[in-house]
Amino acid sequence: MKDRAILHVDMNNFYASVECLTNPSLKNYAVAVAGDPNKRTGIILAKNYLAKVYGVKTGEAIWEAKQKCPTLITVAPHFEKYAEISQRAHEIYYRYTDIIEPFGIDECWLDVTASLKFFGCSAVELAKRIQREVFDELGLTVSIGVSWGKTLAKLGSDMKKPMGLTEINRKNHIDIIKKLKIEDMIMIGRHTAKKLRAMNVNTLYDLYLLNPEFLRKHFGVVGVYMHNAVSGIDDDVLITPRDEDTKSVGNGATAVRDMVDAEEIKNFLHDLAVKVSKRMRAHGFAGKTLHLGIKFADFSYLSAQHSQSFYFSNEQDIYNLAYKIFVELTGGKFAPVRALRISVNNLITKQEKEQINLFKNQKNENLCLAIDQLKEKFGENVISFAKDYIS
Repeated sequence: MKDRAILHVDMNNFYASVECLTNPSLKNYAVAVAGDPNKRTGIILAKNYLAKVYGVKTGEAIWEAKQKCPTLITVAPHFEKYAEISQRAHEIYYRYTDIIEPFGIDECWLDVTASLKFFGCSAVELAKRIQREVFDELGLTVSIGVSWGKTLAKLGSDMKKPMGLTEINRKNHIDIIKKLKIEDMIMIGRHTAKKLRAMNVNTLYDLYLLNPEFLRKHFGVVGVYMHNAVSGIDDDVLITPRDEDTKSVGNGATAVRDMVDAEEIKNFLHDLAVKVSKRMRAHGFAGKTLHLGIKFADFSYLSAQHSQSFYFSNEQDIYNLAYKIFVELTGGKFAPVRALRISVNNLITKQEKEQINLFKNQKNENLCLAIDQLKEKFGENVISFAKDYIS
């Protein structure tokens, strides 16, 4: 079975980086975000790299931090701002996959296995693209680990900061874990590390060499889980947010052959619109923003998104907006197109939809639901909108 492609994306020094971004005058100073900057007993919540050079640590009191770095500037946290920036970063991630597991406000796992064929690149190349887009659009850096499992991807993202990128693959896996301390792996805290070191287990490679049943005897099922994780036997499915918390619904596909004329592209976009529309209604979603990605035969890539004043989920609106973006991106010149992807974000749930009732055409929404029911009963080809009706 082919390995999965898992990315772990970590926003570098997130709180402090956002504060420096918001207030550029802080950029060249040692900065820490503190619980109460006006009290010496306040706790350091986060610090930038300049503060880290002085040995400032998260969790220590402000007075301790300022003994190490007398010029340290402390600022109050702005959690609403952090949440906003985190959401904007997630919107970038959703351009590449719908399978995302958040790990706190500043870290995420992304399963991009199914995306690689569409984007025509490796997981490392896709990770570089994400790094570049986060930096260009948000002004922040992210470190990314690439591997076939969640734990190894997390190890990779921790190895190089800021703006680091580390791939842990089948070839370099053993060499890398030989260099890492047991504390470097998620799930191994201070107490567990102390117990392992008493067994002369000091590196992740030492842990890898142990018999899983020996670890089970001393740590229970957690011991086996630790061994599996460091060995790359990591079949954990990414735990995506509940449906009502989903940030995007999308679908993409690669054409059997390069598409070279308007009719082919219209038909392809229409098929994608139908699939996205059906998925949205199945989960009770509607959205205001549509993102279109175009991959050309030469592997170049263009994308853009447009927002509407109304919420939509029917295939007509999705298709019309997708085709409009396509024409704007290409100038109406149909260079050979290899793949297309449509995703809809800025979603609301069925309950919210009923409350605000901001649909452009509620009649179309009801018609689409009726068509869904007919297709469910009699098959996909029983009925559809006429192609020339969608223009």
